[in-house]
Amino acid sequence: AVDNVSSNTFLEYLMMFNLFDTLAQVLANPVLRERHGYEAVIMLCILLNYRKNESVNPYLMKLSLLDDELALNGLGLVISNILSTSNRNYYLQKSKELAITSSLLSSLTTFVGSMFVSNEDDLLSVSSENDAVLLALYEAVLTNRSFFTVLSHVMTHEKDINRKIKDETLLIERSVPVPEDKLPDDQSRSIDEEQSRNLMATLLRYSSIAIQDTKTEHGINTARLCLSILSCITEDQYANSFLHDANMTFSVPIYKLNLYHRKVGLEVPLPRPLACVLLDLMVEFTVTHMMKRFPIHLYQKCVGIIHRCLCYQKKCRIRLQYCWKSVWTSLMHLLKFIVSSESFLIPKYDVFDLCTQVINIFNLFITYGDTFLPTPTAYDDLYYEIIRVHQIFDNLYTMALRYISSESELRVSASKLTSCLVNVRAIIHHFSPKINSWSQKNNKFSLSEEEVLTILRENYDTLTLKLMDGLDSYVKRVASSDFSFFTQMVRSITNRVRSKLDISNLEQRSVLEEFSSIK
Repeated sequence: AVDNVSSNTFLEYLMMFNLFDTLAQVLANPVLRERHGYEAVIMLCILLNYRKNESVNPYLMKLSLLDDELALNGLGLVISNILSTSNRNYYLQKSKELAITSSLLSSLTTFVGSMFVSNEDDLLSVSSENDAVLLALYEAVLTNRSFFTVLSHVMTHEKDINRKIKDETLLIERSVPVPEDKLPDDQSRSIDEEQSRNLMATLLRYSSIAIQDTKTEHGINTARLCLSILSCITEDQYANSFLHDANMTFSVPIYKLNLYHRKVGLEVPLPRPLACVLLDLMVEFTVTHMMKRFPIHLYQKCVGIIHRCLCYQKKCRIRLQYCWKSVWTSLMHLLKFIVSSESFLIPKYDVFDLCTQVINIFNLFITYGDTFLPTPTAYDDLYYEIIRVHQIFDNLYTMALRYISSESELRVSASKLTSCLVNVRAIIHHFSPKINSWSQKNNKFSLSEEEVLTILRENYDTLTLKLMDGLDSYVKRVASSDFSFFTQMVRSITNRVRSKLDISNLEQRSVLEEFSSIK
């Protein structure tokens, strides 16, 4: 066998004799799906990635045109079941860890033991066992618009107990919140099963686990794949309407890294639209990955997902009931980290492009916030937060100016950043003198939040802002850097699948080796 699937001659044979319809039948048939569904998805994932960037892949074409509801729902069921199982296993593993460290003595023992154990080995992780399933999900949401209907339904199996009917009946129901008094007594079921029937809710919870493990290369790749899937989903109109539907609420807990300022544990939140869960997930990633090994590609995906959600809300004038302050503060902290870490970030990454993405999100709030923010006071809060941390934006502007005036290769992206900062700096320069003047006039140098907000409301009329084009649009495309990423992912998946094959029949093994050597 070869690591690169595009060099596998047996796959070239399968391109000529297409197996897509056969795989679709396996996924559509409940009995076959239960026996061979996982293997069918793995095989489909590999076939979909055979020279897909070099020539026309017949499997990709078939997938993009697939409108068989049973096959699409069957694919969703296989993916949902696998991810739900991982979610449940992670929860049980986490529960055991918390039980062990609950006592003071156990806590001290764990702390001392951790001094002699590698952090990477000690870190709970979903590893990369499900990368093939995630990649199949990515291809489905990227190429087939009909698959988005699968994301918005609750999928269950109804089996005939007497076995009089050969096939099971696939039921698709609209999702409804489960009352708290009807939740199962078993804690793992109460936290997991209500989300496991909806693929989107399951994916969000799984992603919250995946993005925690970014200390290893495999973990970074899995997190990047999850964010790529979410990015594709937020580009679709139908998927966005489901995410933002106030009548479609889910109680989806997301896992968070243990930090000094917050307690350990998994809280089950109140039912909310999935857009709120998605934004919480992006905020969680933003505030927990500011480190020397800066995952800039993941941050670009994360900020892009937030931007796509805002574009949809602005376009459809949807006032999502969400605490936007958490988004603003997380992005402000990200900018502060980038400025303070200039010495080791700039030589490695073009952080100005990422900063431009972040500033354009603020520009979108500033320019169009009155059309989608939940309350008028939320718009005031935005201005208050910008002025409160004005030094972050001032330092960012100063840093960009240094690279514009030099012969650095980053001067173009730095110049673009300074242009995007025009409105933010206009707000700071307009209101800061007003606040200082009021403070001196009233002989009060420590103003309360409400006093500052009053000054803001009284001086909106004299504020002049620049109308920026293209804030509510984005380019739907796969970045060139993603091509090599997906190629490496497929190679890693094939190696992992091959390593798990148990071929006890030596004659069968020799036949497979002969197949691999065919020219």
